Amino acid sequence: MLNKVLQNKNVMDIIVNTYILYMRHFVYIAMSLFLLACPSTTIADDSKSIVSPEQLEELVLNIEAAEKSLRNIKIDLDIFVEKKADLSDPCEPWQRTPIYTSCTIWLTTNWSTRTRLDPQDKPQCHIDKARIDVHKEVREWKEGLAPYSEKSYSVAFNGQYGRILYHRRGPRGNTFQKNEGRILPEVPSNLKWGLPNRLSFTLYFFFEGKGYTFSDIFRWADDPNSTVPSYFEFTCEAFEGVQCIKITLKGSEWLQKNWWLDPARGFALVGYKHTGILKDGTQLLRKSIEVTQLKEVANGIWWPIKATVILEPLTSGEPYRRIIYQASDVVANVSNFDENIFTVPFPDGCLIDDQVAGKKYRVGEDPNAPKKQ
Repeated sequence: MLNKVLQNKNVMDIIVNTYILYMRHFVYIAMSLFLLACPSTTIADDSKSIVSPEQLEELVLNIEAAEKSLRNIKIDLDIFVEKKADLSDPCEPWQRTPIYTSCTIWLTTNWSTRTRLDPQDKPQCHIDKARIDVHKEVREWKEGLAPYSEKSYSVAFNGQYGRILYHRRGPRGNTFQKNEGRILPEVPSNLKWGLPNRLSFTLYFFFEGKGYTFSDIFRWADDPNSTVPSYFEFTCEAFEGVQCIKITLKGSEWLQKNWWLDPARGFALVGYKHTGILKDGTQLLRKSIEVTQLKEVANGIWWPIKATVILEPLTSGEPYRRIIYQASDVVANVSNFDENIFTVPFPDGCLIDDQVAGKKYRVGEDPNAPKKQ
């Protein structure tokens, strides 16, 4: 009984802004919905076929095996942002904005011990160590010196401490050198929150930040004694020409969520759509994901090379945003992966704010020497 209560407590956070009742149903029903997507299970024409406990257990093992197959990865990634006022107008083109990010991501996972990126908070993810080198990041600079700001920095967490090195920053196209660093006793915030945003369109990290994965949800649902109504609909459907397993969250009058998974490519997520429904029946897109290109970057590891995310306006009157992800190079499961990459080196002359030792100093100087007045 206690174990079941704890499971239900974790399930409440699965789908943000969804009724708790529906979330409980999601935990128990999602398992059986995914079952027919199992590579060793034949996809029947009758998408509502009842699956056996043996098939359910088999799918748990297959999904968990797919997740655990990722041990380490390096990704070179470019991110572009476009805007459009009227999403329903096919004649209105998307307008490319100056907002842009070019970065390299390294990370390792530890699925066996379920080490989390931030052990001081509630479980956040299955990432063990991580680093992002942001070569160029352009953002809107409200009330700043220019319409857009530009900066470059490196941020990492080595499993014990976080490090940040600020290279350059300033107005777009006119940055100045910073050469400042910080050492933190925790995960840097721009890594903790920035990393999930760059990985949310993958099987491995779709629920990143929630503290669980697809296999966790499936395992909770593996209860032969549970009898709950189904608030999901399961169908076999082509998504952009790819035969997929479509999962639809139903039972709510004010939202609908759909996932499309490709069983032929390691259960890769190829599509997601979250639609809000107004009282008059009008449907408004909240968020959509479309993975347009996948690549097997290691044995059984299918990683998105190109993906598009559309987000609703932040406030009334603002345009929709389309975020385009393009990976130029992805390498996974390297046997001789060098984890020293997760300790960002500080160059000579770098001004350090060491919040672990409680000192400020410049690299190359004695941090214990008295400061000149």
